[in-house]
Amino acid sequence: MAYYVREPLEQRPALSSRRPTINKFFLSTYTLTIYHGCEFGCPYCDGWVYDPHGFNRAVRVPTDLPQQLEHELQQISRGDLIAITALSDPYQPAERSYRLTRQVLQVLADAGQPCLIMTKSPLILEDIPLLRRMNQTGLAIVMTTLITTDPTLATRLEGRAPLPALRLDLLARLHHAGIPTGVALVPLIPYVNDSNTSMRRLLHDCQQRGVDFAIWDYLYIPDRQHRHRVAETLAHVGTFPSSYYRDLYGDGVAPHDHYRRERDLDMLRICDDLGLPAFAPHALYAGKLDPRNEATLLLRHSALRSQYLGQQRMADQHHQLADQVYAGGPISPELRQSVLWPQLAPLLDPPAS
Repeated sequence: MAYYVREPLEQRPALSSRRPTINKFFLSTYTLTIYHGCEFGCPYCDGWVYDPHGFNRAVRVPTDLPQQLEHELQQISRGDLIAITALSDPYQPAERSYRLTRQVLQVLADAGQPCLIMTKSPLILEDIPLLRRMNQTGLAIVMTTLITTDPTLATRLEGRAPLPALRLDLLARLHHAGIPTGVALVPLIPYVNDSNTSMRRLLHDCQQRGVDFAIWDYLYIPDRQHRHRVAETLAHVGTFPSSYYRDLYGDGVAPHDHYRRERDLDMLRICDDLGLPAFAPHALYAGKLDPRNEATLLLRHSALRSQYLGQQRMADQHHQLADQVYAGGPISPELRQSVLWPQLAPLLDPPAS
């Protein structure tokens, strides 16, 4: 069990700086961390890189966070989405004692600020009335991470995190309550949870529970110490050759491009077969964000799909146009000639009333 340290922000910012580019997975322009440190302590988490010794043993509790956030919200647009998706779970066990996440959501609800919450914990179900209220006047999306439906494998890979069955139930109950939901297959770990069979089974289970969209990303290994931690975790899963990292990662942080290209295409095809959108569909956030943010996301998601399909020229074009739109630049001829212009025009060039 972790120990908790009450540590007020004392005028330190609650929100991150505004992102230079919108986050295509989480729709966000700002990030908010509730607790610092995470009792779940999943060994693949990048949080260990920043706190290699006490990441899951000491959880810092910024007791004045709701008040600081309320002040900062006066300076940002109601069309910008805030993602509570940082390196700690907002509904980890500390939430039972401090209810900081609930207080934060109440502040966001009062302000009409869109948000996306990422959690593995069924504790969020206690806040369904608040999430419903937020979706009546704005937007509150809930995502959970799922990397396997096998409880034994999950225990070996995720330690103290709630079991997959609890997270699938969480998704079903949120869907029944009318809360938009997404699932993050993060990380895909080569040779462990990345087979087409296991991913199709997992995505099918999510689709059956009404999930609105899925995203995925890969195991990242930022430094040598994290590589050693991951290797120790994998030793509890199976036997891996000594060349495992060298062949797939080389000296890089992520698996080689050719591996990611193959997996991205397979994952996209599985999602398409199941009728499960890869990334949040526009209908989920239409009219809930700043029009330029909506347009940027349409372009980024189109670029990502083109990239997965190997259409690099189209992907590059839409990435560049997304950057132009997000930066607030004028409407360029290239943008008007885009295949997406019929969708973008009502957002960026609405007819005069």
